[in-house]
Amino acid sequence: MQKVFVMYNLKPGVSIEEYRKWSVSLDQKVTPFQPGCHRFEVYEIEGAEQGESPYQIVEDIDVESWEAWQKVVASAGMKEVIETWGDYGDESTLKIIYGRKIK
Repeated sequence: MQKVFVMYNLKPGVSIEEYRKWSVSLDQKVTPFQPGCHRFEVYEIEGAEQGESPYQIVEDIDVESWEAWQKVVASAGMKEVIETWGDYGDESTLKIIYGRKIK
C-alpha cells in the first residue's frame, strides 16, 4: 500500500466555503471510488505549531501503488475532478509526496 499526500493552497479569490462545496459534491464523491484508491480524506489546515502553515489543504490518500495512482489521475473517471480542480486550487503551490509506512 502506498500513501500519497497532496498539499496546496486555494487560488486567490476562492473562499474556503466555495472549495468545501466543490470538494464534498465532486472530489470526495469521485476520487475514493476509483480503481486502486483505497482511502481518500481531505483536510482543511487550521494552523501550525509555529508560524503559519504553508498549505491550506492536505489530501491523505491510500492507493495500491504510485503507478496505480498515476493511472487514476489520468483516467476518464477523474476527468471532471482534474479539469475543475484548477478553478479552486493554486497550481503554483501544489506539492505531491508519496511513501510507505515504516514497519
